[in-house]
Amino acid sequence: MITEHKNLKPESIILDEVLPGGARWSKIIKRGDKIRITTKDGLGTLSAMFYNADNTSERFNSADTVKLQHNAYFCKGRVFYSEQGRVLLSITEDTTEGLFDAIGGISNPRLVAKNFGEGDFEHIRNRYYKSDRENFLVELGKYGMGKRDMLQAVNFFRRVDVKEGNKLALSEKRPQPESYIELRAEMNVLLVLSNTPHVMETGTYNPSDVQLTLFKAAPVTEDDYCMNFSIQSQRAFKNNARYFA
Repeated sequence: MITEHKNLKPESIILDEVLPGGARWSKIIKRGDKIRITTKDGLGTLSAMFYNADNTSERFNSADTVKLQHNAYFCKGRVFYSEQGRVLLSITEDTTEGLFDAIGGISNPRLVAKNFGEGDFEHIRNRYYKSDRENFLVELGKYGMGKRDMLQAVNFFRRVDVKEGNKLALSEKRPQPESYIELRAEMNVLLVLSNTPHVMETGTYNPSDVQLTLFKAAPVTEDDYCMNFSIQSQRAFKNNARYFA
Protein backbone atom coordinates (compact mmCIF):
# COMPACT_ATOMS: atom_id res chain seq x y z
CA MET A 1 0.00 0.00 0.00
CA ILE A 2 1.38 3.39 -1.00
CA THR A 3 1.62 6.01 1.75
CA GLU A 4 0.51 9.57 1.01
CA HIS A 5 3.12 12.30 1.29
CA LYS A 6 1.52 15.29 2.95
CA ASN A 7 4.52 17.60 2.45
CA LEU A 8 4.99 16.87 -1.27
CA LYS A 9 2.96 18.54 -3.97
CA PRO A 10 1.14 15.85 -5.97
CA GLU A 11 2.08 17.55 -9.25
CA SER A 12 5.78 17.25 -8.39
CA ILE A 13 5.71 13.44 -8.05
CA ILE A 14 7.12 11.56 -11.04
CA LEU A 15 6.97 8.02 -9.66
CA ASP A 16 5.60 6.55 -6.45
CA GLU A 17 5.77 2.81 -5.86
CA VAL A 18 6.44 0.13 -3.28
CA LEU A 19 9.53 -2.07 -3.55
CA PRO A 20 8.66 -5.44 -1.97
CA GLY A 21 10.99 -7.26 0.37
CA GLY A 22 13.59 -9.26 -1.57
CA ALA A 23 13.09 -7.26 -4.75
CA ARG A 24 15.56 -5.20 -6.78
CA TRP A 25 15.15 -1.85 -8.54
CA SER A 26 17.06 0.58 -10.74
CA LYS A 27 16.33 3.93 -12.32
CA ILE A 28 18.18 6.89 -13.80
CA ILE A 29 17.53 9.87 -11.54
CA LYS A 30 17.85 13.06 -13.55
CA ARG A 31 20.03 15.87 -12.28
CA GLY A 32 18.08 18.04 -9.85
CA ASP A 33 15.38 15.47 -9.09
CA LYS A 34 14.99 13.84 -5.70
CA ILE A 35 14.07 10.40 -4.47
CA ARG A 36 12.48 9.79 -1.10
CA ILE A 37 13.02 6.33 0.36
CA THR A 38 10.59 5.45 3.14
CA THR A 39 10.62 2.51 5.54
CA LYS A 40 6.92 2.04 6.15
CA ASP A 41 7.16 -0.11 9.29
CA GLY A 42 10.60 1.01 10.48
CA LEU A 43 12.06 -2.42 9.70
CA GLY A 44 13.28 -1.81 6.17
CA THR A 45 16.85 -2.29 5.02
CA LEU A 46 18.01 -1.24 1.58
CA SER A 47 21.39 -1.50 -0.14
CA ALA A 48 22.33 0.99 -2.85
CA MET A 49 24.96 1.40 -5.55
CA PHE A 50 25.12 4.48 -7.77
CA TYR A 51 26.90 5.65 -10.88
CA ASN A 52 27.14 8.60 -13.26
CA ALA A 53 24.42 7.53 -15.70
CA ASP A 54 26.17 9.32 -18.60
CA ASN A 55 29.49 7.63 -17.92
CA THR A 56 29.19 4.61 -15.64
CA SER A 57 32.96 4.37 -15.22
CA GLU A 58 32.46 7.25 -12.77
CA ARG A 59 30.85 5.82 -9.69
CA PHE A 60 30.45 6.16 -5.93
CA ASN A 61 33.71 6.15 -4.00
CA SER A 62 33.09 5.05 -0.42
CA ALA A 63 36.63 5.70 0.78
CA ASP A 64 36.70 9.30 -0.47
CA THR A 65 33.19 9.96 0.87
CA VAL A 66 34.28 8.90 4.34
CA LYS A 67 37.71 10.54 4.16
CA LEU A 68 36.63 13.92 2.78
CA GLN A 69 33.83 14.24 5.32
CA HIS A 70 35.94 12.90 8.21
CA ASN A 71 33.14 10.56 9.22
CA ALA A 72 31.83 7.10 8.32
CA TYR A 73 28.38 8.02 9.64
CA PHE A 74 26.24 10.08 7.31
CA CYS A 75 23.36 12.46 7.95
CA LYS A 76 21.47 15.34 6.38
CA GLY A 77 23.86 17.68 4.57
CA ARG A 78 26.42 15.02 3.68
CA VAL A 79 27.10 14.06 0.09
CA PHE A 80 28.20 10.95 -1.79
CA TYR A 81 31.36 11.59 -3.81
CA SER A 82 32.44 9.99 -7.04
CA GLU A 83 36.02 8.94 -7.71
CA GLN A 84 36.37 12.10 -9.83
CA GLY A 85 35.84 14.42 -6.87
CA ARG A 86 32.30 15.28 -7.92
CA VAL A 87 28.99 14.85 -6.11
CA LEU A 88 26.64 12.09 -7.22
CA LEU A 89 23.94 12.46 -4.57
CA SER A 90 23.24 14.78 -1.65
CA ILE A 91 21.34 13.84 1.50
CA THR A 92 18.79 16.66 1.66
CA GLU A 93 16.60 15.13 4.37
CA ASP A 94 16.92 12.34 6.93
CA THR A 95 14.37 11.44 9.59
CA THR A 96 16.20 8.24 10.62
CA GLU A 97 18.73 10.09 12.81
CA GLY A 98 21.71 8.99 10.77
CA LEU A 99 20.95 5.34 10.04
CA PHE A 100 23.34 4.85 7.13
CA ASP A 101 26.00 2.16 6.81
CA ALA A 102 29.03 2.42 4.55
CA ILE A 103 31.00 -0.28 6.38
CA GLY A 104 29.10 -3.56 6.35
CA GLY A 105 29.04 -4.33 2.64
CA ILE A 106 26.50 -6.56 0.90
CA SER A 107 25.17 -10.08 1.27
CA ASN A 108 25.78 -13.05 -1.02
CA PRO A 109 24.11 -16.48 -1.22
CA ARG A 110 26.62 -18.08 1.15
CA LEU A 111 26.10 -15.45 3.85
CA VAL A 112 22.32 -15.55 3.44
CA ALA A 113 22.35 -19.32 3.96
CA LYS A 114 24.60 -18.91 7.00
CA ASN A 115 22.50 -16.17 8.59
CA PHE A 116 19.00 -17.43 7.76
CA GLY A 117 19.28 -21.11 6.84
CA GLU A 118 18.43 -22.77 3.58
CA GLY A 119 15.93 -20.97 1.40
CA ASP A 120 16.72 -21.92 -2.17
CA PHE A 121 14.43 -21.97 -5.18
CA GLU A 122 14.27 -25.75 -5.23
CA HIS A 123 12.51 -25.84 -1.85
CA ILE A 124 10.43 -22.63 -1.67
CA ARG A 125 10.24 -21.50 -5.30
CA ASN A 126 9.65 -17.78 -5.82
CA ARG A 127 9.93 -17.08 -2.10
CA TYR A 128 13.59 -18.09 -2.15
CA TYR A 129 16.02 -16.01 -0.11
CA LYS A 130 17.61 -13.42 -2.36
CA SER A 131 20.96 -11.78 -1.70
CA ASP A 132 22.31 -8.34 -2.59
CA ARG A 133 24.94 -9.80 -4.88
CA GLU A 134 22.34 -11.62 -6.97
CA ASN A 135 20.04 -8.61 -7.11
CA PHE A 136 22.76 -6.16 -8.07
CA LEU A 137 24.17 -8.39 -10.81
CA VAL A 138 20.74 -8.78 -12.40
CA GLU A 139 20.06 -5.03 -12.36
CA LEU A 140 23.54 -4.04 -13.53
CA GLY A 141 23.22 -6.48 -16.42
CA LYS A 142 20.38 -4.35 -17.77
CA TYR A 143 22.91 -1.56 -18.36
CA GLY A 144 25.68 -3.67 -19.84
CA MET A 145 27.58 -3.98 -16.55
CA GLY A 146 28.65 -6.95 -14.49
CA LYS A 147 30.89 -8.25 -11.71
CA ARG A 148 33.74 -5.82 -12.36
CA ASP A 149 31.32 -2.91 -11.89
CA MET A 150 30.26 -3.95 -8.38
CA LEU A 151 31.30 -1.46 -5.72
CA GLN A 152 30.98 -0.70 -2.04
CA ALA A 153 27.31 -0.19 -1.28
CA VAL A 154 25.59 2.14 1.14
CA ASN A 155 22.99 0.47 3.36
CA PHE A 156 20.00 2.59 4.36
CA PHE A 157 18.06 2.34 7.65
CA ARG A 158 20.76 0.38 9.52
CA ARG A 159 24.04 1.29 11.17
CA VAL A 160 27.21 -0.66 11.95
CA ASP A 161 29.13 0.40 15.05
CA VAL A 162 32.85 -0.05 15.58
CA LYS A 163 33.57 -1.33 19.07
CA GLU A 164 36.83 -1.92 20.95
CA GLY A 165 38.76 -0.34 18.12
CA ASN A 166 38.19 -2.92 15.39
CA LYS A 167 35.08 -5.02 16.07
CA LEU A 168 31.99 -4.43 13.94
CA ALA A 169 28.52 -4.81 15.42
CA LEU A 170 25.14 -4.23 13.81
CA SER A 171 23.35 -1.55 15.82
CA GLU A 172 20.01 -2.52 17.33
CA LYS A 173 18.69 0.96 16.62
CA ARG A 174 15.84 1.15 14.12
CA PRO A 175 14.06 4.13 12.57
CA GLN A 176 10.50 5.02 13.48
CA PRO A 177 7.75 3.85 11.10
CA GLU A 178 7.36 6.15 8.09
CA SER A 179 10.94 7.42 8.50
CA TYR A 180 12.62 8.41 5.26
CA ILE A 181 15.71 9.77 3.60
CA GLU A 182 15.77 12.08 0.61
CA LEU A 183 18.54 12.08 -1.96
CA ARG A 184 19.03 14.75 -4.62
CA ALA A 185 20.80 13.81 -7.83
CA GLU A 186 23.62 16.27 -8.57
CA MET A 187 24.17 14.68 -11.99
CA ASN A 188 22.22 12.09 -13.93
CA VAL A 189 22.58 9.15 -11.55
CA LEU A 190 21.98 5.46 -12.13
CA LEU A 191 20.63 4.29 -8.78
CA VAL A 192 20.50 0.53 -8.15
CA LEU A 193 18.73 -0.87 -5.08
CA SER A 194 18.46 -4.26 -3.40
CA ASN A 195 15.80 -4.80 -0.74
CA THR A 196 17.20 -7.66 1.31
CA PRO A 197 18.20 -8.00 4.98
CA HIS A 198 21.42 -6.31 6.09
CA VAL A 199 24.49 -8.44 5.51
CA MET A 200 25.00 -8.76 9.30
CA GLU A 201 21.36 -9.49 10.09
CA THR A 202 20.42 -12.96 11.42
CA GLY A 203 17.22 -14.74 12.40
CA THR A 204 14.17 -14.87 10.15
CA TYR A 205 14.41 -13.88 6.51
CA ASN A 206 11.60 -11.37 6.21
CA PRO A 207 12.65 -8.13 4.46
CA SER A 208 10.11 -5.32 4.70
CA ASP A 209 8.65 -3.23 1.91
CA VAL A 210 10.05 0.23 1.23
CA GLN A 211 8.43 3.06 -0.67
CA LEU A 212 10.24 4.89 -3.46
CA THR A 213 9.02 8.35 -4.42
CA LEU A 214 10.74 10.21 -7.24
CA PHE A 215 9.84 13.89 -7.53
CA LYS A 216 10.83 17.23 -8.99
CA ALA A 217 12.76 19.41 -6.55
CA ALA A 218 13.31 23.13 -6.27
CA PRO A 219 16.45 24.45 -8.05
CA VAL A 220 19.66 24.46 -6.03
CA THR A 221 20.56 27.92 -4.71
CA GLU A 222 23.90 29.37 -3.58
CA ASP A 223 22.92 29.01 0.08
CA ASP A 224 22.06 25.31 -0.30
CA TYR A 225 22.74 23.42 2.92
CA CYS A 226 24.44 20.43 1.29
CA MET A 227 26.61 22.61 -0.93
CA ASN A 228 27.88 24.62 2.04
CA PHE A 229 28.12 21.82 4.59
CA SER A 230 31.92 21.82 4.31
CA ILE A 231 34.79 23.23 2.28
CA GLN A 232 35.12 19.85 0.59
CA SER A 233 31.47 19.97 -0.45
CA GLN A 234 31.87 23.45 -1.91
CA ARG A 235 34.86 22.28 -3.95
CA ALA A 236 33.02 19.18 -5.20
CA PHE A 237 29.98 21.21 -6.28
CA LYS A 238 32.31 23.51 -8.21
CA ASN A 239 33.71 20.42 -9.93
CA ASN A 240 30.12 19.51 -10.88
CA ALA A 241 29.56 23.00 -12.26
CA ARG A 242 32.68 22.69 -14.45
CA TYR A 243 31.52 19.26 -15.62
CA PHE A 244 28.21 20.63 -16.85
CA ALA A 245 29.54 23.97 -18.18
